[in-house]
Amino acid sequence: MIIAFVVAMDRNRLIGSRNGLPWHLPADLAHFKRVTMGKPLIMGRRTHESIGRALPGRQNIVVSRNPAYRATGCDVVDSFDAALAAAGDADEVMVIGGAELFALTLERAERIYLTVIEHDFEGDTWLPEWDPADWVEVSREGHAPDDRNPYPYHFVQLERRRG
Repeated sequence: MIIAFVVAMDRNRLIGSRNGLPWHLPADLAHFKRVTMGKPLIMGRRTHESIGRALPGRQNIVVSRNPAYRATGCDVVDSFDAALAAAGDADEVMVIGGAELFALTLERAERIYLTVIEHDFEGDTWLPEWDPADWVEVSREGHAPDDRNPYPYHFVQLERRRG
């Protein structure tokens, strides 16, 4: 099973502001849907609450330390290993945040679907740093701003180096 991150960040690794996204980029939302559709999503409780519902067409797995926590349409588990078990025999699981879950699972991630937004935003949540020497960029797709997406952005796929 491949453990993959799906995350968008600005030039300073910012990923959140007040439990939400600091930007509105419809192309990134469409990209997120394309990349994750049909695959198990693993997210922390706060990420689930910021989304506000289970995302259709995907198994939604929420990691929470609170054993009484319930989320409609989601499997709720108490650890990342329990989340992997809940995903069963999936070929790839998608870790979608938040920052705490990214930090806890970074060493186990093998792939990152990264959106880099070429802008500096205000916020309060950052993606943990990783060693670039551990990763190979396998694809990059750049996009200029347009009438719906006000910032330049790149879709980047990284794979962990083997060996």
